[in-house]
Amino acid sequence: MNALHRMERFLDQHMIPFDIVAHPHTQTSAETARAAGVPSNRLAKGVLLDGQGCQMVAMIPADQEIHLGKLGLDHGMEFSLADEASVSRLFSECEPGVVPGLPNAWGVEMVWDDDLMAQPDVYLEGGDHKRLLHIETRYLRDIFGDAPHCHFSQPRMQHVA
Repeated sequence: MNALHRMERFLDQHMIPFDIVAHPHTQTSAETARAAGVPSNRLAKGVLLDGQGCQMVAMIPADQEIHLGKLGLDHGMEFSLADEASVSRLFSECEPGVVPGLPNAWGVEMVWDDDLMAQPDVYLEGGDHKRLLHIETRYLRDIFGDAPHCHFSQPRMQHVA
């Protein structure tokens, strides 16, 4: 089964309506938002984190970045960004470099940022570099289940070359 089919089945099992949005092949979440014609604050980006003896996916708006210190304080442990090999190993059905928008469909622990609730709808990575799942925000709590959530993102830092 490929990643998109796994997520479609997960959403169907939870009776969550969704659309699939196709876009040209992209490499970054900023490129994806532009290519799909959606605001980057409505694209939910998954980031795989390493904790003490565990891994989890943090879901944040694509125009934000994770404040690891705040997330660590809220969860009582330190986190670091996982490497690409870990992403590929955990989500082998996905194209390289893609963290799927529904990590819990793989049984992977997750945490999500409350800023995702500020939008009327969200777009989730579909497991490849060409498709997104579009859902209404009111269903986020249903699909993310009892995953913890808090505010742990911050505006992306502008890196000077």
